Amino acid sequence: MGRVQRLPEELANQIAAGEVVERPASVIKELIENSLDAEANRIQVDVEGGGLDLLRITDDGIGMSEEDALLAIERHATSKINRFDDLLSLHTFGFRGEALPSIASVSRFLLRTRPRDAEEGVEIRVDGGAPPQIKPCGAPPGTTIEIRELFYNVPARRKFLKGASTELAHITEVIEGVALAFPQLTLTLRHNNKTLREWLRRNNRADRARETFENEELAEIAGARGDLRVLAVLGRPERARSSTASLKIFVNGRQIRDRLLLRAVAQAYGSVLEPGRYPLGALFLEIDPEQVDVNVHPQKSEVRFADGREVVDTVQKILGAELARAFGAPAPAQPYRSPPAASAPPWSLSPTPPPVSPGGPARPPVFPPGLPLDPPAAPLPFSPPAGGPPPGAAPAPLEAAALDADLVALALASSNTTTPLVSAAPLPPGAPTPAPPPVLPTPAGPPPGSDAREAFGGLRFLVQVRQMFLLCEGREGLYVLDQHAAAERVTFHRLKRAFASRSVAIQPLLFPVMVDVQAEEAALVEEQHETLLAAGMDVRSVGARSVAIHGVPQILKNAGPERLLRDLLAEASRGGHAAFSEAIDLSLATMACHGSVRAGDKMTAEEVTALLSALDTVDFAGHCPHGRPVVTVMRWGELERKVGRK
Repeated sequence: MGRVQRLPEELANQIAAGEVVERPASVIKELIENSLDAEANRIQVDVEGGGLDLLRITDDGIGMSEEDALLAIERHATSKINRFDDLLSLHTFGFRGEALPSIASVSRFLLRTRPRDAEEGVEIRVDGGAPPQIKPCGAPPGTTIEIRELFYNVPARRKFLKGASTELAHITEVIEGVALAFPQLTLTLRHNNKTLREWLRRNNRADRARETFENEELAEIAGARGDLRVLAVLGRPERARSSTASLKIFVNGRQIRDRLLLRAVAQAYGSVLEPGRYPLGALFLEIDPEQVDVNVHPQKSEVRFADGREVVDTVQKILGAELARAFGAPAPAQPYRSPPAASAPPWSLSPTPPPVSPGGPARPPVFPPGLPLDPPAAPLPFSPPAGGPPPGAAPAPLEAAALDADLVALALASSNTTTPLVSAAPLPPGAPTPAPPPVLPTPAGPPPGSDAREAFGGLRFLVQVRQMFLLCEGREGLYVLDQHAAAERVTFHRLKRAFASRSVAIQPLLFPVMVDVQAEEAALVEEQHETLLAAGMDVRSVGARSVAIHGVPQILKNAGPERLLRDLLAEASRGGHAAFSEAIDLSLATMACHGSVRAGDKMTAEEVTALLSALDTVDFAGHCPHGRPVVTVMRWGELERKVGRK
């Protein structure tokens, strides 16, 4: 007998199961995807012992005949494709014909199924890959699959499974992903005969996401470029997590893992989301199936795009343009919705939801995924102050004595001071201090048809509290602003725009400031001299471990030059010399932090008014460059309840 032998069918199935079935959640994923391909409207998942004892999937799909059911438990038997070219334009979740035979080979497997037009169903039992036992049975239309004692005949695999609670958590995550992608599907999860979660039908994915991420403020963003359509429902930056588990990525309804897309979503938040943190929410991509390959991973959890760079760039640009507006104003009274996306490409689904049939809800659309991207409400009307630059105009250089609107820049540029900030026009000697200008009444409300979100400029300044917080009155309640965070946001925005246009005005120092640094930092200063200069820092290397600061950004002229440089180098060095440009946002954020109003600085009413107006002209005005919230709101109704008036 030769050394090379054909593997027994039973062993081959068990090896295949090792690739397809990793844990009980893998079984649930494969079986639910089969139910989706079978046009199911309702799916119930029953679990016992975290899935180690029992997994049962019941759906109301089209069911199978006896002949089809027997073929379904054979390897490489499928109704999804007929030839290799079908892989290039898949419209189903399954296509390999491996899931059912692999699962049946490592469990006690039971399948009951009945087509909708048949009078009786069929029952098939398979114990650990043994020959199937077949008999007729009574069953409702659809399919039920029971998996008992998973990996009972492969103890080496079973011992690597976690506890029941951990495995149940993975199962819940899989079902939650299906619920997000298919909001018209009714899903029920039961554990040990107790209902844990139930997802009833919803109108669209955004509503489903808000149901899934309950008690979270989510922004709905939609956009399109070419064949790619994007829908994102994302949370506030201060609620971001260090784990990617709460950020779901879907491509044509299929939940996937993709580090580049995760990074693109995080980077769309800019500096308000620190590296290594990811927002809560979901990203849905609709793309021509011919432009994506789903056959690159045994569990189909990864995909490959024909033009991956274009997909990532599109996602980042669409999200970046809208996130700044979504989280840029105080306390929205209703969820933010971006402008409507472009019309659907030819291969996409009709934007009209399927009607409900007399016998029950219509099935969720099959791949490409369930719902179209619903057209969101109108965008927020963020208008610059009167007399401001026209849209699209290049930013003016940051100079201390620039136009009146830049008075706030002067007020905010002072740091490390304990005296009140002053206006641009000094008072003559001996002149009495003028009284603060009268405060205008709060606007009655937003104009008809506008978004209910309130602008900072519409707030009425009341008082500065503990020389740290600015208490303001608005339509919806009391607004408390962190003066340092607000000032830092404005300063950062101005620095960033000026850096982009290479117009940061530099304030020369009368005498250079010598700073001792590490050898690698000195090398970084020499190599990145032009980039540092564009950021407003005129720094020159004068030795292997010494540099000289000849100038600082004019808007930050009161900040300590040495501390400014050290923090700038610390941020820039994290990514290495090659990544200096990528770290510039964090570097500018650090510079803005040291060059802005601090806690303990007194502010006049004029300066606060200028600050509020300036916040309406910047992106992500609701957060400082490091992600901390600028404003906290106490609604009038909440205040009335606290004092017993309601």
